[in-house]
Order: sequence, then C-alpha cells, then structure tokens
Amino acid sequence: MVEALVNQSDDRLRETTSIADLFLETSRELARSDARTYRSVDRHLARTREILNRAEADIEIPLLAELPQDTLLEKPSYERQTRKSLESLCRTNGIRGYTRMTKENMISRLKDGGVPAPPVPLDALTKIELIALLEDAVQRINQR
Repeated sequence: MVEALVNQSDDRLRETTSIADLFLETSRELARSDARTYRSVDRHLARTREILNRAEADIEIPLLAELPQDTLLEKPSYERQTRKSLESLCRTNGIRGYTRMTKENMISRLKDGGVPAPPVPLDALTKIELIALLEDAVQRINQR
C-alpha cells in the first residue's frame, strides 16, 4: 500500500501525502494482519481443546475416591496442611485473626473450635507416599 502511494506518477499526490498519512496507513494494514493471525490462532486453540476433551473422555482414569479407604489421603491431619489451607479452614469456620497466627496457633484454635481435621492434600505427600498411592492404583487397575 505504501509503495503504491509513493510510486504513483502524480507529483501533486506526492506533495499532499505526508509521512503521517503513510505511517497511519501502514499501521492500519499491520493491525488488520495481526487480527487475522490472532483469529487463526484462536481457531487452532479451540480445535486443540476439542481434541483434548474428546481424548480425556475416552481415557478411563481411576478416581482417587476408588483408592482403598486406608490410603494416606483418608488420614486426616492438621499438621500436614499448608498455611493457605489452614487459613481457608479458619475463614470458613469463623475464626478471626488467623492472618497473624502461626500454623500451630491456627491448629489449636481449629481443634478448640471442634473443626474436624481435613485429609492430607496431595501436594503435602512425600515422594514415597505418592509412589505408594500410585502402586495401589496400578494394582487396582491390573485387578480389573
């Protein structure tokens, strides 16, 4: 587009076309090009998400709820909770001032309030405990 404006033989056009006009037209052309690119990427991502959703629906993954009841996930513990999860428990159970408390203080206030200990979160498990959970899950899959 810019070349078309510059290469025209009419001298009056060259005199009236400013650098600002050329810059504006170039910017508009670039914006149209970027918009096409973004729409194309969006379509590609939507198709990829559809394919992944179909693949996830086809794969049978044993749920953690199907694991034996004596697994580590079923053993409640305040001490193995993260600070964030303890704060959430305090918030939902109406315990005030938890942001200034230590984990030990939060735990004692939760116990005093009669809040039952939650199960151990997955991200708090050690490598050995995770391996044991996976072995249990694999054994259950192989028994089917």
